[in-house]
Amino acid sequence: MKTIAILALASSAAAFAAGDIDLNETTASVLRGPDRKLLTNAQVQAIHNDADVNRQCHRANGGYLQTLERGKYAASIFHNCFRTSEQIFDYVDELVAQNPALLKKEKISCTVRGKPIYAYKLISGRSKEKSLYFQSLAHAREWIAGSSNLYALSSILDDIANGKKTAADKFNLYFVPIVNIDGYDISWTNGKRLQRKNANEVDLNRNWLQYTTNPKTKIPVTDETFPGLRPASEPETQGIAKWLHEKNSELSGWVDVHSVLGAILYPYGDTKDRIGNGDDEKFQRLGRNVAAAAGRNYRSQTAGSFGVAFGAFDDYLYRTYKKPVVTIEVAGRHFVAHV
Repeated sequence: MKTIAILALASSAAAFAAGDIDLNETTASVLRGPDRKLLTNAQVQAIHNDADVNRQCHRANGGYLQTLERGKYAASIFHNCFRTSEQIFDYVDELVAQNPALLKKEKISCTVRGKPIYAYKLISGRSKEKSLYFQSLAHAREWIAGSSNLYALSSILDDIANGKKTAADKFNLYFVPIVNIDGYDISWTNGKRLQRKNANEVDLNRNWLQYTTNPKTKIPVTDETFPGLRPASEPETQGIAKWLHEKNSELSGWVDVHSVLGAILYPYGDTKDRIGNGDDEKFQRLGRNVAAAAGRNYRSQTAGSFGVAFGAFDDYLYRTYKKPVVTIEVAGRHFVAHV
């Protein structure tokens, strides 16, 4: 959980700038992991039990808000468990309370069920002209993506408190811990640990405006990658797109944190065509630098090399604003740790 690639990306990006399975109805004979290998009955049961296992972890690792100490956030017992959305926001709100000169909270969108989506802006010293943006949990089941994003924020705050150099010396940093709050809450309910989509059963990483035509004109709502009835149909997408547009002059790059491929991905994802104008080489250098810093379990390549995907966050942002954007796939074997 604590091994995270986005700490490396925050400093590397400057160079460029210059589904849904109900486990109650699923058996090991049909359920496969991200590597497409069949899961054993024990692994299926581990997925089914994961929320309860983490609730037990919560009971053993409570009281973290009262023991939070500046300069030691990354060592907090908060990080010993995957946390509910309520716990996550309580934790980050306490970081804001302890660091009012560094960290600000703002609403950037809302969910289908009306829950606010928050960004936390980190400013170290004087406000910078440029900012980087980090989001996670667009796909609800990718819990380690959210915990990695939170750990990065905690570590950067620690480094600032301890007088160490950070990416915040050059950029303001925005952190959005949970994009898909409704889906994330659903993933904590019985039999829904592998929930991917939002409360409307739309894949929020397929719901962005498309600049190319998807030949699959009718994707069923039951498909894990159902993009919605139209691009930007979902309030989560609409609000974030509007907020990003308003912040365009400030933002130098974006990061979307996912799991579990162990990869640094960059445009395009909806075609295998090259970008041109020298940007392919820039993305390759950026991807290699981040992958090298992340460790030997990470590789770097275009998003489309894993299979064509339409309506993704990174393709939309690059085509709209022509600035660097990468997807970090935190390494792992399965969406559920220890499976």
